[in-house]
Amino acid sequence: MKRILTGIAVALALCAISGRVAKADSFTAGPVQLTGFLVGSTTAELEIQCLVPATCGTWYLGDVTLKGFTFSGSPTLGTVPAGSGYTVQNGGQNNAAVGSGGGCNDTQPGMAVCWDDHSVPLTFQLGSGVNVFTANIIGGSWTLGSLHVQATAYDNTSGSQQGGGKVFAISDNLLVVEAPEPSSLGLLATGLISLVFVSLRRLRFNN
Repeated sequence: MKRILTGIAVALALCAISGRVAKADSFTAGPVQLTGFLVGSTTAELEIQCLVPATCGTWYLGDVTLKGFTFSGSPTLGTVPAGSGYTVQNGGQNNAAVGSGGGCNDTQPGMAVCWDDHSVPLTFQLGSGVNVFTANIIGGSWTLGSLHVQATAYDNTSGSQQGGGKVFAISDNLLVVEAPEPSSLGLLATGLISLVFVSLRRLRFNN
């Protein structure tokens, strides 16, 4: 049994060393939860979820940005929510209303990615699920606690803030923590399963 426990500890250590690391954290702003990720040096990801669909499920989402890291070249579009018209731009955004020219504005190139919805009237609503935005980057680099998120949402399709129409605006830091990627967890599971089989085999031959 001591050998088994030692083997498991070794597997955990190998997993920690060989697996890549995703840096991520979530915070809640009103009824909306935002989660930012950087996976290795190649993928930037932002997740936005309405936690109270009766309140924010019908809000129209404007442009969204993840920044606080560096990369080379221009980002390319990964995934965006189904049915949306988002593209990705190199740089950040301002928090002015989309209907008055706000949104992605190419500031801080190489240090931010902005998912831009060019369509006005706006058509994409938060709904009740997790809305995932990803961008492919090259040579991504960051430090713990550096990620920052920006986003706006509206109760009207024109992206107007008049009469309180801009119902959501956030520009805040994500407190980033390290967590193993799924590939690391898969490696851990494989290692543990192998240890179990080896241990059972030894027990069979020793009996």
